[in-house]
Amino acid sequence: MFKIRGFSLIFIICLLAACSQENVVPKEQLQEEKMDENIVVTADGKLTFKIMNNIEAPKETVVTIKDEILKAYDDIMQSIHTSYVPSEQITIFLNGEDTESWGFASRIELAISQEGFYPLVHEMTHSLLGYGGNFDTDHGYFTQEGYAVYMDEQFSKSEYDIEKYMKYFMDSDKLIPISKLIDPYQDDAYFRPNLTNLNELNTLRWMSYTHAASFVKYLIDTYGLEKFENIYDKKDLANKIEEVYGKGVHEIEMDWLAFINNQPGFTYEEKFKSPDFYDKNTIILQLDPTYFKK
Repeated sequence: MFKIRGFSLIFIICLLAACSQENVVPKEQLQEEKMDENIVVTADGKLTFKIMNNIEAPKETVVTIKDEILKAYDDIMQSIHTSYVPSEQITIFLNGEDTESWGFASRIELAISQEGFYPLVHEMTHSLLGYGGNFDTDHGYFTQEGYAVYMDEQFSKSEYDIEKYMKYFMDSDKLIPISKLIDPYQDDAYFRPNLTNLNELNTLRWMSYTHAASFVKYLIDTYGLEKFENIYDKKDLANKIEEVYGKGVHEIEMDWLAFINNQPGFTYEEKFKSPDFYDKNTIILQLDPTYFKK
């Protein structure tokens, strides 16, 4: 074996390559450290979120999302209280913008737009507070989707102005009756429309979510969060609202619409700056007018 002044060549190579047992990081440890980068544990230790980076988002983006998960958890759990007990582990899948976002018991699918927007607070609201009997539609959609949009507007970087859109719908004579949105025999047609035209489907669904969010926001701002807590994710919503608020849905709807009528609408500049305002307007005009009939 070739030697240099009493040292073997292999020994020197080991020194240069730092191949001692202490310096070599086992493959399993590297995998564990990589996994830790995508794990978030809440401060109370009750929930663990695991991030699956399907779009290979930059590390900085993942770190931001981890921080937002912890903040959203605190904001949501300090809002209303429900009997639902969240899953101890929830996996969040980061997906491209051509997918849909969903929030289930132990799984959140998060569509991330090219501009970097994603409805994390919205979907976490579903996963943490519950949705139906078992993330199904047997309790309808109205309070669950309305509150999720409300929470997203309150606590995320979203700049979605619910009242201005409602004023726009009102001025365009495109209001959806609340009675239809809470009717268990009609709500599917609005919140989960079965339309072949994808643009019309997404627009009608967005309008339904906006109506629900605006009505929910009005209830919370006018009567308080405690009362809303008593109707969240409840069956037979029309009767439940009357029981809790002492008014029928139609009476509260009239009060809400009077409030909306007094709100400022979009300025010309705001409409012009919105990338899809006029496209949405065109699609709304194409929707079946029976959706808006009382």
